[in-house]
Amino acid sequence: MDQNPASTITLVGSSENGPAEGKLMAASVQTYLVDVFSINATRIAIEGRNKPKVSEEERGNKSELKLLREGDRRVSVESNSPVLLMEYQNGPSAPLKPVQISGAQDAPISSYVTFKVDREDEAFRTWKMEVTDKNGTVQNFGPYTEEEVSIPGKTILGTKPEGDYQMKMIGTSSAGEVVTKESNVHIVAWTPAKIEEGMRFSIIYEFDDATAIQMYNKYLSEVVAPKIPANAKVIIHGHTDVIGEQVYNQALSLKRAKDVQTTLKNSVSKLGTAGVLFEVDGLGENENSAPFGNKLPEQRAYNRTVIIDIIPSKM
Repeated sequence: MDQNPASTITLVGSSENGPAEGKLMAASVQTYLVDVFSINATRIAIEGRNKPKVSEEERGNKSELKLLREGDRRVSVESNSPVLLMEYQNGPSAPLKPVQISGAQDAPISSYVTFKVDREDEAFRTWKMEVTDKNGTVQNFGPYTEEEVSIPGKTILGTKPEGDYQMKMIGTSSAGEVVTKESNVHIVAWTPAKIEEGMRFSIIYEFDDATAIQMYNKYLSEVVAPKIPANAKVIIHGHTDVIGEQVYNQALSLKRAKDVQTTLKNSVSKLGTAGVLFEVDGLGENENSAPFGNKLPEQRAYNRTVIIDIIPSKM
């Protein structure tokens, strides 16, 4: 809005206590924009509602009503100004343009240390890891309930470039039986290539949905796909929030990632882009790899995402 002084927005506050409180919430955001960014208040309209237009409570599992209602208590930003809106959209329901960020490359999931427990006879009720370095310093991870957990190598190494570690898994069965397994590993810190450049895109999914809305399909086909060069690697990771069962969220995140892969694969084929390699994974609600935290409803909303990394070929 600072760069486009003719643009305007509407702040829509939604509160379970009624439109009046929703309007007060919107007014609070309006004041922040005026005081901090010096945006003229006449450019910011405010409204109040009982629930947002897309309500999480109406679509979600009633067993997690508290988290769902937290997600419905929000202030949404709407606009009719084309300079603020997503490509191909107009009207008050159109999403705003994504923010472009330039930053350091994150360590890829493939550089994480992955622990996997898979018992054919009986799954563990919980399990944890004791990681000991050559000096006897012990780090504890867990307890976990899922079968597979990935931890950034940097979390274990700290500032060390590499190291040898003894890994001890301690699992507890539903009957109370304690099982331990040990192994030794050598971990090397991941470092980004000095000349490697890539592009990252992400799209947001609606709550408990694995199909991108039409707007995002068009965005993937006409904005993202043309940026994929021949022989590039496209890494697609799906994520979810923490609402719902872990197993369900794991499957949901993979469905989201595959949904994006299908659209991009068809698009690059139509464009005649050859040699593109797709790497697809669903990371569920794994908080070690989640792009945001999960304590706030805003964080959970942004975790319902698929992240797309385009890595050009080095040849």
